[in-house]
Amino acid sequence: MRAGAGRRAWLTLLLISLIFAGGCYSSDYSRQTAATATMLRDLAAKLGDYCRAGFKAGNREISSEEMGEFYYGLNKARSYAAQASSHSSRQSYRDLIRLLDDYRQMLNAADRYRLAGKPDPQRLRDILDRQSRVKAQAQSVLEDLRNRD
Repeated sequence: MRAGAGRRAWLTLLLISLIFAGGCYSSDYSRQTAATATMLRDLAAKLGDYCRAGFKAGNREISSEEMGEFYYGLNKARSYAAQASSHSSRQSYRDLIRLLDDYRQMLNAADRYRLAGKPDPQRLRDILDRQSRVKAQAQSVLEDLRNRD
């Protein structure tokens, strides 16, 4: 009888531990997804500022190496999304994937604009429109998480 009670206590402790670990993983998903959405939103804002400034900082042009920051952010976000794919049924995850695509499109358009080396008001408007979409999509991800999708 004592052996049965010990086994039940051990199983109860194991079950509680698994529930706790699952809760941590879930909150980790929320925290990391929010951080990823915020990072992409902020990088898009900085990239929009660079576009408005004609890719100049003071008297110097923004270099290809400095653009690496934006590509690194994209790659980091893609890597996180791949790791979090077990949450693909969640609205926040689906919105994160759309955010990644919006950010990628903005980054590609901005880098082409930078490489063209001349102002083009229409292309600039298009890039800034893409920035607005990135900002709105990031907000959607954050709202999904607040609503505990």
